[in-house]
Amino acid sequence: MEKPLSDRRMVLLKTTLTGLALTVAGLLLLTVAAPYITVQVRVVQPHEVEPHAQFLVGDVTDRPYNLPANVSVFGSIDVLQAPTNQSSTIQFMVLDAQNYQLWTAGQQSTFLVTSNQQGLSNFTFSTPSSGIYHFVFDNRASIYKKYVTLTINYNEVSITNQPDSRLPYVGWGLVAVGLVLLVYGLIRKAPIPWA
Repeated sequence: MEKPLSDRRMVLLKTTLTGLALTVAGLLLLTVAAPYITVQVRVVQPHEVEPHAQFLVGDVTDRPYNLPANVSVFGSIDVLQAPTNQSSTIQFMVLDAQNYQLWTAGQQSTFLVTSNQQGLSNFTFSTPSSGIYHFVFDNRASIYKKYVTLTINYNEVSITNQPDSRLPYVGWGLVAVGLVLLVYGLIRKAPIPWA
């Protein structure tokens, strides 16, 4: 049984209206809504504190640096024995200002980093608070002076709201589907039954 003519015209009208609605919705999404629909993005900002410091350590050398709170600090040290330039060891420590005062007074102190590795080594730690952090090189266990190369960096992570980059794809998809339905509904004519 064939559908009556009014039903066919109604289907084409519904198709045309649906296509028009999808096209308008896609265009509104692209132009009006996109700047207001945002996502949270983590932005990592790298900072160089000490890109490449070279210095000579006799007994003890302290290098203080001011660091912000709640950042991940990382870097490397390379230790060479002074007269021969051969890979060597040195006691390396990182302390906050309060623990540095305790350490210099010979009292119990807490290190953020402590290392006694030979040659090139890497370190990482997180800063619990902002302030001065002391990078201490203790060479009192050796009779030879040491050349030290130090690099220090930290990453500051911030969260920002940015427009969602996926919305243009959704908007253009709605426009494309809407235009196809709109064109189909306008061009397709209901067959005229000849009696």
